Amino acid sequence: MMRTIPFVLATGAAAVMGCGHAPDPIAFQNRVFYNYDDPSADVSAFEQRYPPLDLGEQTPNPEYIGVSVIGANIHLSRPKNWVVRTASNKEQERYIEYVSPNEYVFSIYERIDSPDDVWREVMGRYEDTVKADGAELLGKRVPVSTWNAQGRAYVVRRQVKAAKSPFISVSREYLARSDHRIVLVQVLHQTATLKPVSDELLRVIATLEIN
Repeated sequence: MMRTIPFVLATGAAAVMGCGHAPDPIAFQNRVFYNYDDPSADVSAFEQRYPPLDLGEQTPNPEYIGVSVIGANIHLSRPKNWVVRTASNKEQERYIEYVSPNEYVFSIYERIDSPDDVWREVMGRYEDTVKADGAELLGKRVPVSTWNAQGRAYVVRRQVKAAKSPFISVSREYLARSDHRIVLVQVLHQTATLKPVSDELLRVIATLEIN
């Protein structure tokens, strides 16, 4: 039986309703929520359908659709009502970031670390980067797994600049590695807990396949 992790809070984004299609062109004027490298690009430039991971609505969980991201190298089953917020296909900088109407942000970032690198060195580089950015590791290196990858979970607290004064965000992040690549998954939330949507997120993580 595959292990999963409970995601915890963070701040980050307000809810945005929608499905898997691209937002109306005028929406791209809102750089808070839509920040594609190329605003004229269709979402299909960053995400393709992967029907084997589709799943109908099963209350209280929503309908899921299977998708391929990061150059079609990663498959996952995500809630259909997520909207792509930002994405990039730049070499060595590929990532995709979703906004859920349930007030959290889910992101996948491809790292340039080689899967052949010593695991403790990969973790050390990630942790050094977090600290260099002024963030604090509240919890680290908790073993986790996805469909075909092993990883380590972290709880990270950051001070985020804001118009009036800085505020503190806390996110659940983890490094996951397969035989082919290493990615960083991040979940941000604007309330104190993700418990109301923890079941919803478990399927996303359980089906995450890194090729």
